[in-house]
Amino acid sequence: MTTGTSREEFLRRLRATGSGDPGQPPAKPRPRFADKRGGPNGFIESWTALGGTAEQVPAEDLPGAVTAYAVGRDGPLLATAGLDVAADLTWPDCGSQAAAGSAVGVVRAVAAAAQTGTVLLRADDNRGRAASLLPPACIFVIDAGSVVDTLGDFLRDLEDPPSQLVAVTGPSRSADIESTLVIGVHGPGEVHAILIG
Repeated sequence: MTTGTSREEFLRRLRATGSGDPGQPPAKPRPRFADKRGGPNGFIESWTALGGTAEQVPAEDLPGAVTAYAVGRDGPLLATAGLDVAADLTWPDCGSQAAAGSAVGVVRAVAAAAQTGTVLLRADDNRGRAASLLPPACIFVIDAGSVVDTLGDFLRDLEDPPSQLVAVTGPSRSADIESTLVIGVHGPGEVHAILIG
């Protein structure tokens, strides 16, 4: 004698409570946010709300914007190879010891998410993560056309994923020790986004 629900009855009830055709995959849920932010202006709003600073300049003004941000800082400017900026040090040629002594790092981002104020870095584009982690301040160079609404929008269209994709959302912060908030523990304490285009 069996008690309870038969397998067929269970599956019938399950199908009745589901939506759509059981042979179709479920619809992808859309993220819900309190404010709808999009495009470069939405990214700048989210990024600055997290404690970062940002500006948008024409591509030809990038070297001047980098110099203006770095001026007056105690230490050399470090930039990843391939960026057209006047840096004192070039990563990875300078080595990790010199990079650790730099005041500002400059790296290229592959995208940014407006809703969360997140910058996405491919480790292969920047030849590792050192240039974005070692200096106390970091500049992220972002093509304004690569700003998407959410991280999912970027990831869904990613055809050739890198070995490492890093998401940076504001300055490094931690409250691991006695619940005391400390800025700049696991990376730069100051972050600046320059959107070009």
